[in-house]
Amino acid sequence: MAETIVVIDDDEDVRMVARLSLANGGFHVLETGDPQEVIQLTRARPVHLLLTDVVMPLMGGLELADRVRALNASTRILLMSGYQTATIARSGLPLIAKPFSSAALVRRVREVLDRPSLFARPAASIGPATTQS
Repeated sequence: MAETIVVIDDDEDVRMVARLSLANGGFHVLETGDPQEVIQLTRARPVHLLLTDVVMPLMGGLELADRVRALNASTRILLMSGYQTATIARSGLPLIAKPFSSAALVRRVREVLDRPSLFARPAASIGPATTQS
């Protein structure tokens, strides 16, 4: 089953490039320019990764990331921006700088998805098997 990625950017061309790149990389991609739609999508289905622009007119990407994580802490976040700011750095969230190539985007998304989650629980330990005689 392909992982579901939600792409949000206020620039339709950026969304299209990201959608096509990620779909060609084997991901199931949903795209929008509306932060409220992202929140609805996150409530309606499992979202493995949110790829969000940082600077958008209706709601910034960092605020949207916080809201998505409040709905589902296991959703990974990848920021995209043409700017590198102290606020982005302090967020601790992974970033891909714009402009990016299709290959770089797919590679970065895969890296973020494959990282151990900060919210993962350790596997339950299984004691040694015992047999009855």
